[in-house]
Amino acid sequence: MRTLRSVAMRGRTAAIVAAAALFLCADAGADIVAHPDQLTYPDLNYEPPSRDDFRHVLKCGAVAYVAENHEVPTLDVTVYVRAGSLYDPREKAGLSAMTGYLMRNGGVADMSVKDLDERLAYLAGEITVNIGDSQGRASLFCLSKDAEEGLDLLKGVLRTPVFDPAAIDRHRADVLSEMEQRNASTAGIEAREWQFLIYRDHPCTNGWRTTKASIEGITRADLAAYHQTYFFPKNFIIAVSGDFKTKDMLKKLDAMLAGWPDHELELPVISDQIPTPRPGIYMIEKPDVNQSRVRVGHLGVKRDNPDQYAIMVMNDILGGGGFTSRIVRRVRSDEGLAYNSGSAFDRPVLYPGTFRAWFQTKHATAAFGTRLIVDEIRRITTELCETEAVENAKAGFMSEIVNPFSTKNAIVNTFADDEFTGRPQDYWQNYRANIQAVTCDDVLAAAQKYLHPDQLVFLVVGDPQAVEAGSDKHPERFSDFGEITILPLRDPMTLEARP
Repeated sequence: MRTLRSVAMRGRTAAIVAAAALFLCADAGADIVAHPDQLTYPDLNYEPPSRDDFRHVLKCGAVAYVAENHEVPTLDVTVYVRAGSLYDPREKAGLSAMTGYLMRNGGVADMSVKDLDERLAYLAGEITVNIGDSQGRASLFCLSKDAEEGLDLLKGVLRTPVFDPAAIDRHRADVLSEMEQRNASTAGIEAREWQFLIYRDHPCTNGWRTTKASIEGITRADLAAYHQTYFFPKNFIIAVSGDFKTKDMLKKLDAMLAGWPDHELELPVISDQIPTPRPGIYMIEKPDVNQSRVRVGHLGVKRDNPDQYAIMVMNDILGGGGFTSRIVRRVRSDEGLAYNSGSAFDRPVLYPGTFRAWFQTKHATAAFGTRLIVDEIRRITTELCETEAVENAKAGFMSEIVNPFSTKNAIVNTFADDEFTGRPQDYWQNYRANIQAVTCDDVLAAAQKYLHPDQLVFLVVGDPQAVEAGSDKHPERFSDFGEITILPLRDPMTLEARP
């Protein structure tokens, strides 16, 4: 399976190299510019494909996005399912993830998981099921000649999982074993505690709240009920690409979903009203590491914010644009404090995300690096950005518009995900114009509206004493930023604060 994909990639790479060589040979007599600055390029006039060219409604009412691709003899199918940990009962935290895993690895009607694995291996195929916070995905990859059998195996995983008790016990033991180690990773601690600091008891933290009690409390009946609630055709959006005829594939999909009972799904309303987190410095005690992880930020915006394009350009300049962004230049390039640094506006669909800036460095320079980041946050809210910086950021976003449509598989998955999340149908057709319309004044206005230097939450994972001791070379201390709260590391199995 992977070999086929790698062969296809090598083939495409070889074709690109060959084309480039022909171009260079043909252009050998052309004038050579004296400096790269004198190079000129044609305007990018790429137009994204239309969603309607790929959209089909199956007999059962499910929507399928279908694209033929005859370059390689393979089939890719992804089924999007409206489900997720957002909707899990708190006392059953981990139910969504466990259901997804055991649908694939807990056996199906008339076939054990061992038989399923062996059959997929024979077909050079793969089936996966994963359920995140608000979206589940089931995927199939196989040779196009095996499409009928591959879809039949996928149907079994989606419709008739048996949740074998022995498989449940094995998976539960694995989850608990992994849970024992979750404080070993400072990155994991940082991500978890950030969710708790920003969102407190909001359902978006459910996926981080698995405990020994919640995992042990999940029964086979819970798994079966979850599957029954969420996995039915009208709750699916399907993306399919590969070596087939569209008409034939639609027939196969209709056959796969035929006779499958539907029902109404009533999801709990997810509030998008999040109380403002209390600003301050929160230090998580992790004295057995020699570096601190620092995250700075506050509550942010939802995905479809009306100022989304100005926010994107503004953050690209601040810390999202890699080596050219201000935070990366100051923290990494100028001061050499961290290999990985930057900033992001996470923008979920159902609730506000967060603005966050981050880096990792020695305890002694954590406060100094944080000062650099805070200074850059303040600067972009008070100074008009240079025209060149704004234009470069915009050019980067406009050049990336091809990425969601770079392959037939990418096209159908982009459109399936757009339909799943309710993105406007003309989003991609208007994308370049919306980015191009962003001005320096828009960037400053977005920074002033959506960045709040006086409401920052500082999260530090490391050795609080070493961090606050600071460095002789730099006078900065975290106490300069506000009140420090020391938080003990949580017990990995209960998530209760250790004494």
